[in-house]
Order: sequence, then C-alpha cells, then structure tokens
Amino acid sequence: MECYTSDSCDSDSREQKTLDLSSKLFDTVELAIEVDSIIDEKNCADRYETALLYNNRIKELPEALNRFANLKILDVSNNRLTSLSNILEHCPLTSLIAKHNQLTNESLPKCFNAGKNTLRELNLSGNRLNFFPEQLLELTSLKYLYLGGNRIINIPKEIWKLSRRPGRTHYRAASCRVLLKDYDPACLEPLTGREGFQEI
Repeated sequence: MECYTSDSCDSDSREQKTLDLSSKLFDTVELAIEVDSIIDEKNCADRYETALLYNNRIKELPEALNRFANLKILDVSNNRLTSLSNILEHCPLTSLIAKHNQLTNESLPKCFNAGKNTLRELNLSGNRLNFFPEQLLELTSLKYLYLGGNRIINIPKEIWKLSRRPGRTHYRAASCRVLLKDYDPACLEPLTGREGFQEI
C-alpha cells in the first residue's frame, strides 16, 4: 500500500496543473496539433496553470494557449520564436520566460497592458532586441525584467518609472529588478545617480 504525504499531494497537484511539452523538438504545427488534441481529449484547458514549452522549434505560439484561462507561468525558452502573440490579453500570466529566441522589437505586442496586467516576471534575454521596449513600462505589476544578451544600445531615461512602484529591474530599482548585463556603460549613464537605482 502506497503512503502519500502532504509533499506528494502537493507534487501531484502541481503536475496536474502543468502542461509539460518541453524538449520534444516540436515545430509550430506539431505543437499546435498536440496542444489541441490534449485540450479536446481531456477538456482541461482551465486546469492548467503552467505551460512548459521550452526546447522545441516553434516560431510562434499556438493559438490554443488563449483557451488556458488560468495560465500563470509560460516558459517558451530556447525555441525559434519570431513573434509573441497577445497572450497577455487572454491569460493571467505572472511569469513569461521567452529567453533565447529570435524576437525583435517588432515581434513584441504593441501593448502589454491590454489584458489583466498581472505579469511580475518577464525574461526576454538572449533575443534580438535593438532598443528597450517602451511598452514594458506599462507593466505596473512587474518585479523582475531580464534583458541581457540582446543588442540594446540605449536605455531610455523613462526606465526610472519602474522604480516608482511599491515593491522591486540587476540595475536595481526600488520596486523592480532589471537585469541589464553586458551593456556598454555609456548607455546606462541616464540612470547614474538617479534615485532608486543602484548597480549590483
């Protein structure tokens, strides 16, 4: 007879709420078919809170993700994403991890604030961004922002707005931590000495 502890119950609960299609090497079409079949077979889109789609070969997110009304964490790292759909309009994401893709400034949604504005962590490191996406300043719940390993050559002065929020963007703001490593120090000059920012 198996003995279940509270830890195993928590683990089971997490697994039931996690859609793990990571490291399957799915392309865009294959992943879309797989997600559709899971939803249709189990009628379970509302159950999932986490979707792990990293280490595949997708270029865009499957539209079926918009049916995940309770999705909080989405990890699409290490794919070939060239666009991010307006998933924030449909899902109450708190964490979006899209590092190591092929995203450019034009790939991002024009407005990140159209949905529920619940995003607390955004990781866009290791992409092809050329300038700081100013629509990120609309994310009033943001606590952690990772932008390292891009081609950003200038950080706007307006980034200080992130430090005006109650709560914490590795140039540290009072309310939000922003990882801006691997940047020319000259592009960070607008932040030097500004209240709420400190190099770490």
